[in-house]
Amino acid sequence: MRILGTLVIMSAVALLAAACGGGAAPAQNAPAPTSPPVVAPTTAPAPVSTTAPTGDVEKVSLEDPGGSGAYKFGPSEFTFSVGDTITLELTSEGEFHTFTVDDLGIDVSVDAGQTETLTFTFDEAGTFDLICIPHEALGMVGTITVR
Repeated sequence: MRILGTLVIMSAVALLAAACGGGAAPAQNAPAPTSPPVVAPTTAPAPVSTTAPTGDVEKVSLEDPGGSGAYKFGPSEFTFSVGDTITLELTSEGEFHTFTVDDLGIDVSVDAGQTETLTFTFDEAGTFDLICIPHEALGMVGTITVR
């Protein structure tokens, strides 16, 4: 009887092992992934514009003559017409300056010895204060009038 009980237990264990997938699964041959086909564009990309800004060019020096303490814009007074598009070439002499017109949203920083370019369309009539933020208290101010 003891042998019969051992055989029953061994048979049950063998059946459970077979039912649980006791062996290694056969390798499946999955197809290799493929790249999607390359489709040529139907239109050429738009060309990049390399032309200079349109409108008049106004050269402006941001001056600090030879450590004199006399900070100024050259020129400091500007007059434009409504609708004018002007390119301002802002050149700083020996110090950091700004060309700032708060009421027009203009704020350009110019490092010492550098030139920055600003192209702006004046679409609002009025008289606007021009300042250099770090040197306003030292007299570096001006006016832009748009008629």
